[in-house]
Amino acid sequence: MRVPDAVSDEWQHEPEWLAALPRLAAECAELWSLDLETPIDTPHSLVIPAGEVVLKLNAPSHFEADHEAEALARWRGAGAVQLLARDDVRRALLCERCRPGTRLSDASVDEATVVAELLPRLEHEPQSAHPFRLLADEAQRWAEEVPRRCRLGGEPFERSLLDFAVAVFLSAEPRASHLVNQDLHGGNVLRAEREPWLLIDPKPLIGEREIDGVGVLRNAVTHADSSVSVRRWIDVLHDVGFDRDRLRGWGVAHALAWGWHEERGWSPDSVEIAQTIFNA
Repeated sequence: MRVPDAVSDEWQHEPEWLAALPRLAAECAELWSLDLETPIDTPHSLVIPAGEVVLKLNAPSHFEADHEAEALARWRGAGAVQLLARDDVRRALLCERCRPGTRLSDASVDEATVVAELLPRLEHEPQSAHPFRLLADEAQRWAEEVPRRCRLGGEPFERSLLDFAVAVFLSAEPRASHLVNQDLHGGNVLRAEREPWLLIDPKPLIGEREIDGVGVLRNAVTHADSSVSVRRWIDVLHDVGFDRDRLRGWGVAHALAWGWHEERGWSPDSVEIAQTIFNA
């Protein structure tokens, strides 16, 4: 099995994991009796179709994906792909395959309508002990890291944007108890047969519901009239119960929280996304 170049480029700082991937995939194939196909060319994980299922292996340092399998297990296939098996030692999970698998962002349908219909089905509040990270804890870390990164990166955005983001981080509600997804957007919702559209690739936290909106706001900035697109998404999410100010606030703050690469520094796209949402 050949590891896709996109995976090798993204995880070049984890050479031992990259070297082990063919063995890990082969072990999973034997464990779960899989006939592995050609890996999908996506950078964030090794994703390999196998008939009616998909094998996924996450890198050790990809901590946002630590509890992806647990989130899918909690949703039980309602609006999201079904988790069929997991191996936490190998950081592997086996999910149902979406066919035809067209990304929502590439389909000729209204993305906002589909997401608005999915969100109520994905609502979940754990009633017992859970392994998920808390948004409030992550926000405390971001409140320290983002200003430090701003200084290291030569202050690539205005102080007002930084102050706004830090204020949002520090205002995170510690008692919020929703299972939320930091990476819900049209590229992570696929056309399927069991249900018309299914969510994949969650990055779960426990916290405020408005975190479910940061991914679609982030992607809205890629549209031709980005400010209009951002405002429309805020309207759509408000209609399903999200707070407008918290949506805008977390949209800005989260774009900066995820805007830094340890080797490449600040992503100009992430800074532009934060500024556009701030101005919307």
